[in-house]
Amino acid sequence: MAETTAPDALDALRVRVEASDGLPDWDAVALMREAVGRRREGDLVVAQMAAKLALRSTPGRAGIASRRGFKGVDQLIASETGGTVAEAGRLRIMGTALYGAPDDAPGSASVLPHLAHEAREGRLSADKFVLLREVLMMHPDARDMDGLPVDDAVRATPLGRLPLARVEKMAVDKAVISPLKTVKASVAQLHAGLTPPPTGEIEYEELYQARLATLREEANGMIRLVAILDPLTAAPLMAALDGYMKKQFRVAREDGGDDQPTPGQMRADGLGWLGRHATGCRKPHDAVKTTVNIRISLDDFEAGGGYGEIDGIKRPLPGSLLAWFAVDAEVIPTVLGSCGQVLDHGYAERLFTPAQRKAIAQRDRGCAWCGAPPSHCDVHHIRYWRDGGKTDLENGIMLCVACHHWIHRDEWAIRFRQGSPEFIPPTSIDPDQQPRPGYQQRIRLDHAALAAASRAGPV
Repeated sequence: MAETTAPDALDALRVRVEASDGLPDWDAVALMREAVGRRREGDLVVAQMAAKLALRSTPGRAGIASRRGFKGVDQLIASETGGTVAEAGRLRIMGTALYGAPDDAPGSASVLPHLAHEAREGRLSADKFVLLREVLMMHPDARDMDGLPVDDAVRATPLGRLPLARVEKMAVDKAVISPLKTVKASVAQLHAGLTPPPTGEIEYEELYQARLATLREEANGMIRLVAILDPLTAAPLMAALDGYMKKQFRVAREDGGDDQPTPGQMRADGLGWLGRHATGCRKPHDAVKTTVNIRISLDDFEAGGGYGEIDGIKRPLPGSLLAWFAVDAEVIPTVLGSCGQVLDHGYAERLFTPAQRKAIAQRDRGCAWCGAPPSHCDVHHIRYWRDGGKTDLENGIMLCVACHHWIHRDEWAIRFRQGSPEFIPPTSIDPDQQPRPGYQQRIRLDHAALAAASRAGPV
């Protein structure tokens, strides 16, 4: 009987999917969610089998992978799944952590039980699982449980001082409701919170030494430019290109023609513009704003400690590097108070002042919904100015063009709760109108959450 249960359930789901054309939108999305859950169940079985194959693939010619002509077990798994070797490795890691013996699986279910539970319930993909496991295993408590040495400096980091159980729960719960792109940004925050600044400087030096750019002329005369850049090298380039593209998007909207350049073409035009400007163009910046925005606390900026951020770059960087960068590149950083507070400015004007825009950009750090960098965004009134909405910080929010369009088109509501935006869907999308947190709340373990976790202690 057990052999027919799963196929019957899958067949029943397939029948419902085939007959779903007439379903209301909400029910169609719910059916998609159910189908994803079924796929995750299959992924767990594949992950468990991948772990079993890993046990059989001992080093040397006697291993199952070597006997079949593969360099390693991940290549063998990939040949069966039809995916990449990297994907196979993630399945093997998840399977070993969830189903392997403790000695075989650093970061196993006993070390990270909440992560393991959510994965077994089908609420985490292998991609999310491996990202979270890798960063949570940096925590001193996790290393202690695995019998690994722990640096006292790691114990003194903001997250190292908190119980692992609290950090794990906050990180995993955010990941369950977030897309992979958002989880990657959240993991970058976790990594910084568990890395002593001197170690962060060493890690950054490795990135800097790995920078590379190549130029090559193709047979048809096109020039191929390939670059991989460390964040501080890339920041001015990204700011200039973002400003150029923002201007070009506005021009394209005003023109409204059919033959509009793609974002990739705009970026290529921006590189050409940068080259012309650098070789003697006297037209300063072509009306393009190219400011590099750095965010760091006053204490960290003065002491050269802690971590700060550059707009548009997910990875936090040591404060000592940002302080040097601000002076060397003549960049004026946004320096924050201990709680990141900013003051209101002006109520009478229809348009937000430059000071207000900077304050709102500091608070939202880009599009408040999708996280697009500030250079891609404008400040909008939550309650329209013509309807009596004030031009102040509480009524202003930073949104990219696409998010602003669909929020107003589909009549989402926006409100602020404890200083952070929440997006409330219409009843046509969510009958319960459950508020959705903004982008920064989805990726960050903010001061309030960390303080609450510190008071609460381990679960």
